[in-house]
Amino acid sequence: MSNLSVTTKIIQKLSNNNGSVIPIAAKDTLSNCAITYIYDKQASKEDGRERAIEEFGTEVLWIGGIPFLKKVFDKTIYKFFKADPNFDIRNLKKNAQGKLDRLEFLVNNAKDKNQKQVLENILKNDNVQKLYKRLHVAKFLTATAATLAGLSGLIIYKQKTTQKELEEKYRKKMELKNAVNKELKNNNTFGAFAPKSSETSFKGSVSKALSGFMYNPVMNMSILDAGITATRLAQGREGERFEIGFKEGFQILFIYCLALPIQKGLEKISEKVFKKPIETEYQLLSSEKLPELLKSKDLPDAIKTMAAKNGDEVLDYIYNNDNALTKMLKISGDIPTLKGSDGVIDSLAHIEPNKVKQASQNISKLLESAKSQADLDKFLKQTKNIKGAAVIANILIGAAAIGILQPMMNIVLRKKKQGGETINPAIKKLETQMEQKFAFKG
Repeated sequence: MSNLSVTTKIIQKLSNNNGSVIPIAAKDTLSNCAITYIYDKQASKEDGRERAIEEFGTEVLWIGGIPFLKKVFDKTIYKFFKADPNFDIRNLKKNAQGKLDRLEFLVNNAKDKNQKQVLENILKNDNVQKLYKRLHVAKFLTATAATLAGLSGLIIYKQKTTQKELEEKYRKKMELKNAVNKELKNNNTFGAFAPKSSETSFKGSVSKALSGFMYNPVMNMSILDAGITATRLAQGREGERFEIGFKEGFQILFIYCLALPIQKGLEKISEKVFKKPIETEYQLLSSEKLPELLKSKDLPDAIKTMAAKNGDEVLDYIYNNDNALTKMLKISGDIPTLKGSDGVIDSLAHIEPNKVKQASQNISKLLESAKSQADLDKFLKQTKNIKGAAVIANILIGAAAIGILQPMMNIVLRKKKQGGETINPAIKKLETQMEQKFAFKG
């Protein structure tokens, strides 16, 4: 992807709902902005502030913290043990007879000398194989545990700052009330009705001031998200755990469970309405080499041959054939290549044969549609644009559901439960406690 434009790289990352956190980060950021705004304007300033702290703080810890901690682990622990963090331990999977067929294949076919040496060392030494497995697990657990600990601290910080702010506000209000009462008692101008007048005036001021507080209301496929949800539920305050579960359910549904179905749905709409197959990766559709590769005479036969391959036969084919199909699969990223190389396959990465076959089928559909086009360049440009629009639409649908639909539904539920009030029930309870505390002191 090194020769691709910034826009192409971004859209390609956004389209990867299986292996990239970029689409998750995009949905999360957009929905967090919407959630914070809605709760700030329709619940209370405290509610909006709490959402901003927790949602954006969690995003930094989750999307930024995990990769950062793993990178530190790679640069320190892996380096200490002289291990290559780029090696995918899924290549250590054994067959029914207990042999490392995939690893043996990679050793025999790796084109890069350094990678071949790494693979040979792993293949020959059982202890090295165990080391890589342990390092992988340790890296995951360390990064996950540290992130969950940070999240726990974040939630505690959020709750304590809310309590501190409310306590300070109610303390100042009570001091103001006492000062007003004292001044009125010493002022004879108001006569006998002064205390009554001051009380009425003060209640009106408090009501107006409190209105800013009271009327304003993220399948997973990883342990981390389950841990985030569990941590939030465990540390949720009385009255808000249902809301936490409701929001987490929406997030899991639209970021994980429905991301691919929505993408597939948009692809079907494109094929039916616009007569454009957009299953092919965006970075391939953006490649200047695509028109020429589609015209290659060997492409149809290569696609048929690939369709007949299964399992490691797919790997053998892509390692030993440099035709139009394999070139397209390398451009699309379905066959990982070494950075700065001329299409040399990354032998430390994991290649899923079924994914390569599916990508080949997508190219086949694109080829069939392209055959009937009088203007191939125009057809490919339109297809690329529709693909990009579908990727953005997928992001916006998820963000809108999490960031707008979810909080608005929650506000409706709050109103039903609280007699029309939209304030967070936990914050409402805290306000009541502060009011009683300082009323008693007064």
